[in-house]
Amino acid sequence: MKPTWKIGIIVAAVPLIIIAVVLWGSFKEARTNLVSLPDDGVVLNNEQETLQFQKGNTLYRSWNSDELIAKNDKEDTRNEIMESTILYLNKESLMFTKSVPVIDTNGVSNKLKGRQVYQPTNDSYQYKNSKIAENSVVKLANRQYFLNADATLYLGGKEIKKVSKPLLLIDKTGSVTIYENKKKSRYLGHMTLKIDDKTVLDASNETYTIGERKIDLASFGGTDNEKIVVKEDQKKEEKKKTAEAEKEEANKTASNTTKAENGNNESSKNPGNQLNATRKYGTDLNVGKGNSGSSDGNGTKDNGSSDSGSNTNGGTNQPALDEIDNYEAVLRKIEDLNKKLERNIPVLRIGYIAPGVTSAKVSYSYADPNNTLIGVTKISAVDEKTGKTVSTEYVSAVDTEATLKGLSPNGKYHLEFTYQYDLGTDKGIQEVKMQSDSFTTQTVAAIYQMQSVTSNTMKVNIALDAQIDDVKRARVKVTKADGDSFYMNVSANFLNGNGETLNVTGLSPRTAYQFQTIIEMKNGETIELNSSEKYYTMQATVLRNLRAKQTVNKTLQVEYDWSSADYTLNQAKIELVNEEDKTEVDYQIVKQEKGNIDLVPVTEDASVQLEAKLVLETTNNETKENKTFEYPIKQEIEYTKQAKLTIALTPFQTEERNAMDTEEQAKEVVAEKDTNKNDLTAKVEDILAPQNATYDMTFSMQRAAGENYQLALERKAVGVDSDDWTTWNTKQITADDTGLVEYTETISKLAKESFDYRVAVYDAEGALQLYVYPE
Repeated sequence: MKPTWKIGIIVAAVPLIIIAVVLWGSFKEARTNLVSLPDDGVVLNNEQETLQFQKGNTLYRSWNSDELIAKNDKEDTRNEIMESTILYLNKESLMFTKSVPVIDTNGVSNKLKGRQVYQPTNDSYQYKNSKIAENSVVKLANRQYFLNADATLYLGGKEIKKVSKPLLLIDKTGSVTIYENKKKSRYLGHMTLKIDDKTVLDASNETYTIGERKIDLASFGGTDNEKIVVKEDQKKEEKKKTAEAEKEEANKTASNTTKAENGNNESSKNPGNQLNATRKYGTDLNVGKGNSGSSDGNGTKDNGSSDSGSNTNGGTNQPALDEIDNYEAVLRKIEDLNKKLERNIPVLRIGYIAPGVTSAKVSYSYADPNNTLIGVTKISAVDEKTGKTVSTEYVSAVDTEATLKGLSPNGKYHLEFTYQYDLGTDKGIQEVKMQSDSFTTQTVAAIYQMQSVTSNTMKVNIALDAQIDDVKRARVKVTKADGDSFYMNVSANFLNGNGETLNVTGLSPRTAYQFQTIIEMKNGETIELNSSEKYYTMQATVLRNLRAKQTVNKTLQVEYDWSSADYTLNQAKIELVNEEDKTEVDYQIVKQEKGNIDLVPVTEDASVQLEAKLVLETTNNETKENKTFEYPIKQEIEYTKQAKLTIALTPFQTEERNAMDTEEQAKEVVAEKDTNKNDLTAKVEDILAPQNATYDMTFSMQRAAGENYQLALERKAVGVDSDDWTTWNTKQITADDTGLVEYTETISKLAKESFDYRVAVYDAEGALQLYVYPE
């Protein structure tokens, strides 16, 4: 290739490299504020459904500011969550997706740190110097609040239940979703939360009252917020103006449906007289349209009395009560009529609606001072998508609550109320019909939390984040990685409680499994909930790399790699056997760590072939029963000391004796030869030695030059079988230039005959290396 061509190729490649770098940089910039989540937990996704995440998942913001959680980068496992929300980590810790204001009981706002872990401390949460004090309110976004307190929930002035540190999500339709302890509840109605007699959070109006102070929570947000305290006299003036406006509006006649619908957008200040107290958010509420009748499940019209109150007030153009189904319009019409009647028409007021997953509970009451209400009240749930009635309940005059069942999750409905009255006039029995605002039933998600796992079992807790009624049967589908699956029944009680712990047995080791909750309803509908993450069983009890060797320090080292998901190791031991005579060889452990045992065999042989076995004493994690695992070491171990110890008579210490004495003593030596197995010559030498003779006990071994050692001269009484060795002398010694370690000690004849001897060799740090016995 010519040089000019090379230059041209290089010049052409430069722009491509620059473009690639820019694109790569853009991709990196598209994922900002990356955080590796420090623990498992739950969070609400962008549709306000519960989403589980695992430790190590990545929280990040995309190029268009979406908040996402990804499991990994290898596959599309992204889940979009609410832009500003709380991540509930295990151990009750909190994390916010971004910096948000926290308002204390004095109305003072401070900024919380985004993407940092707030740990619970007593009744507060804290990250460094940033704190969420008790009874403080965190404003996550418009109409989204976290109350750091325990409170009593009231709807329409009626006590509902106790809540703990709830997350409040208020939408424009008037529904308030409460999320606490990984469970959701939704309500349509005026909601307040009472912490104590002086501290009340009005969720519907977004105000927080502490004694005489009223804090307007809706005014907080953004940066550098100042304390906002709404004065009481200012609020009284506003209430006075509102009351005057309402009085003027009440005197107007509801001449047609259009006026009734316009009146529906006026905000009532009495939470007991309205279904939705949050209309300041907009006028796009979905309410009744003033139809003359409503379709039942068969599509037929349910027409009421033809003249229900149509002429009671003398008007000729006003529609009858049974022709006005709009809630607010019906109330205004009845109020207008009752001003002119001697006996009043009963007034039904809706307190609240609490939509569940497959049901909706409604609270209501009658104002019937003249006892004109007759018969029962018909309450129907109407599917707004199909227009069909899906559930109907008939309640008596003394009932104040009703539950409509047979609904579907995440369905849009409204309630229709039909009741009758008799004013004692020639009109006879007349009818009133009205419908509630629209509401949406809740979604439901299963929460899976792994409690423990072994090689063939899993213990998983399964719970739901919302209550579900009318369940016929609940099952959990367990799916293996290869697609095989089986079902396990669970009690219906777990659906409404804290969950149920499922013990799954008979699984395969080191295999992925996934769980899915399937609910069969009494109406025949089957609800398949979300699946869990893939959970892996542990590998079964396994031993790897079992081997034994003699180290340079002459100790015997056994190495092993043992793991078990089913058993806990209590103690590891070694069994040593002399290969030649199959006798057990005792040993002394020098050092023992996980997967490693250093020991010194206690044998008088200078060299011996050993067989070894690893013995592990364990306890089963589930049954708590003890079990011993034995693993023979396949290779033979040649154990050599490369050291010796000799005890010999110090030279030139014999004395003359007559021939007869010598011959008799020699015979005694021969007789003892077989018993003592000692060298005859040596024995004769000992006998011929004088009583004051001495012996040289010489120790030697070959090691690395210059190494330091400690020698311990040990002895025990002759004939004693016990391992009762005592040290009677020690010596610090260094190997010479050739690596020779040598030491001689002189002992008396009496000492030699009274004791057995050995030398214990220790390194410079005092670790035992070997025992050397006399040859």
